Amino acid sequence: MFDFARDNLLFIRKNTRWIGAGFLLTLFSSFGQTFFIGLSGNELRNTFHLSGGEFGGLYMLATLASAVTLPWLGRTLDLMPGWKVVRFSMAGLALACVLIAFAPNIAVLALAIYLLRLFGQGMMTEIALTEVGRWFVANRGRAMALITQGQQVGSAISPAAVVGITQLSGSWRAGWFVSAAAVVLIGLPAIVALMRIERLPHSHEAKVARLRAARDWTRGEVIRDPILYILLAGTLAPAFIGTVIFFHQDYLIELREYDVVLHLIVRFQS
Repeated sequence: MFDFARDNLLFIRKNTRWIGAGFLLTLFSSFGQTFFIGLSGNELRNTFHLSGGEFGGLYMLATLASAVTLPWLGRTLDLMPGWKVVRFSMAGLALACVLIAFAPNIAVLALAIYLLRLFGQGMMTEIALTEVGRWFVANRGRAMALITQGQQVGSAISPAAVVGITQLSGSWRAGWFVSAAAVVLIGLPAIVALMRIERLPHSHEAKVARLRAARDWTRGEVIRDPILYILLAGTLAPAFIGTVIFFHQDYLIELREYDVVLHLIVRFQS
């Protein structure tokens, strides 16, 4: 056990730059995740006089539109260095944070949610997984496990931070302005600086990868395989359930007459 922990610490120390970049990418993807957007659910519904179903339908359409766009926008990672993709993705994410606070009508609100989902939940995660997949070969699984902790940290601290900012300022919009500032002033320069130096997998890593390499399936083979749909049913269910709860968290808190601060404390402890 001691050797295992020491090996992991040594791995992190040798690869701090790239693990740190991936961690920050998944951390800042929080601003486009449902658990973060859902914190302003009640305020957005009241501002635009939307029912729960109408707001949910709008969110669904914006999310599906971002999913359709992602394959085309994600291809930029094949055409230019990752840090350049980060520059326009994080700029788009910051713009979306400002736009959702200033949205004068439902059309602009839909655009803001679309951009949040595309650049936050979509591109930030896409960049992190793609770049880390390129940087690491033999230790790809370990690297992925480390960087995905960024989203867990974001889901633990960002809701509490937003609630605190909202209570201090008296406006739900303040949280979005602070989020935009954090993206531009902290996340963007830090991630670009870390990613400017590429990591080349060591020769022994490439050798191990060749020994482990399996046959690549074609898209048609994957779609025709019934096992795919069995696996999807299990892997997608937690995401579907969690998204519904996070999206309606403001409404559920109001319905049950919970104290929002107490709710966040319980969530953080869990």
